[in-house]
Amino acid sequence: MRSDDQDGGQISPRTITARNAAFIGSEGGRQKLLTPALLVELDTLDANIANMQERCSKLGVDLRPHAKAHKTLGIAKRQLAAGAVGICVATPGEVEVFADGGITDILLTSTFAPGTTLDRLVEAANRCRLTLVLDNVDTAAALGQAAETRGITIRVLIDLDMGRHRSGLSEAKDLSALARIVDQADWLCLVGLQAYAGHLSHRPDIAGRMAGAEEAAVRIRKALDVIEPFIHGEKPVVSGGSTGAFLQETALGLYTEFQCGSYALMDAEYDVVDPDGSAKPLFPTSLFAAVRVISSNHPGIATTDGGEKRFVAKHGTAPVIRRGGRPGATYKPTSDEHGTVTLADDEIMPVGSLLELQVPHCDPTVNLYDFIHVVRDDILLDIWPIDARGA
Repeated sequence: MRSDDQDGGQISPRTITARNAAFIGSEGGRQKLLTPALLVELDTLDANIANMQERCSKLGVDLRPHAKAHKTLGIAKRQLAAGAVGICVATPGEVEVFADGGITDILLTSTFAPGTTLDRLVEAANRCRLTLVLDNVDTAAALGQAAETRGITIRVLIDLDMGRHRSGLSEAKDLSALARIVDQADWLCLVGLQAYAGHLSHRPDIAGRMAGAEEAAVRIRKALDVIEPFIHGEKPVVSGGSTGAFLQETALGLYTEFQCGSYALMDAEYDVVDPDGSAKPLFPTSLFAAVRVISSNHPGIATTDGGEKRFVAKHGTAPVIRRGGRPGATYKPTSDEHGTVTLADDEIMPVGSLLELQVPHCDPTVNLYDFIHVVRDDILLDIWPIDARGA
């Protein structure tokens, strides 16, 4: 698409990116961006990736970062280059996007239904080593038949209900029945458990997370006792873990791979989680949303172009002004396309002022944008497509 293409007078997202691309490498390019725009500070991103990889390597635990957090091939490839064994994804669409993008080892962490979705996944298994998560015997039987028809071996983790009741099994008889079905399917290979205790990730206190991790350990040990007879020739995989609770989950000594995802980007909601008693995040925020003041006619108030369509908050947290603001200023999305800056006094913030905001919840906020603008200091280094947006 040409940079001047328009449809009904509305600039398309691709056109916006083409225009921002003109600022790549230029001094002050970060300040010139068309907004709203999603930014990632490259040095912080790379430091976070290296930090988590080093921690997992020292523990002897594989890192399989969850790409649902960023949905971006450019970031996934940096994680793999740093030592990750593969990636996790949350949807069949993400499986396809990342497999088509050259990622060769993918775990789909969500369960799925037989039918069209199952057929898509088996087809994707032609393009990567795909591991699927099951909690239903009928789905397992259908998957086994489809894999046999296509002559494709598919690895399987049994989903363990960690107390949220979102998905997974908890009763020994159900775990055993599913493990037996998978074991009897010639083209399925049972390799272990998924034990994701996501409800622990945003618990702010260490004691609460540790207590939850200890409860999780009991569930995991009981489940392993049931399924281990159906796993042949290798140590069972126990996959799970999250950015907020991985230190406590590490202490269990049960996980063989961690699925942490948000650590690469981080957000305001993680800022209230004390990881280790230091009251400081282990991973600083690398992700920001740039917005610009478009109206400033009243003392103490300014309006920007970053509204509710640009941010997602899971726990009601507001975006936090991290660059370009005034002391004591706060931010709130107040309508679909507008946000309000409230200043601590009756100052006037000039029209055109650029603000960079720490987003409330990184994963779903990323899904609202088409591109991430890669920056260092005041330089726009690159623009990465958010490849799996909407997938």
